[in-house]
Amino acid sequence: MPTTFQMFFFVFIFFFTPFAQSGAFTQAQGSYKASELVGKSVKNLQGEDIGQIEELVIGSNGEVGYAVLSFGGFLGMGDKLFAVPWDSLAHQPDQEYVTLDIQTKKLEKAPGFNKNDWPDMKDEKWKILIREFYATPDPIPHNFNAR
Repeated sequence: MPTTFQMFFFVFIFFFTPFAQSGAFTQAQGSYKASELVGKSVKNLQGEDIGQIEELVIGSNGEVGYAVLSFGGFLGMGDKLFAVPWDSLAHQPDQEYVTLDIQTKKLEKAPGFNKNDWPDMKDEKWKILIREFYATPDPIPHNFNAR
């Protein structure tokens, strides 16, 4: 479970570290502040609202490894969280949301966790599980160590 210090540290590092130039977010699209992404709505390709970005997980190399999405619940209660590989998300500057290519039914089966019980994001088995579920073409680097 992240402490207030850890969350502050993630945000602090993010503001002073350039975005990872991988997959969905490219140099041509520019850079984004964490505050522009945290809280942003996430939709699938069918335009269905599937959640929102709650947190960004940054590795010791300064790259964003995961976006943590919330899905379901009511007024923030009972929300299940999902760590989605950063490469799985797409954003166009003219859109008010981020896109994830996934069907709602599949997302309901995604490996998730309780907001008060986060997984060890440095665990190799966990990284493989997430990468395989979202069929991330480029594996999350083995040297990616979440802070």
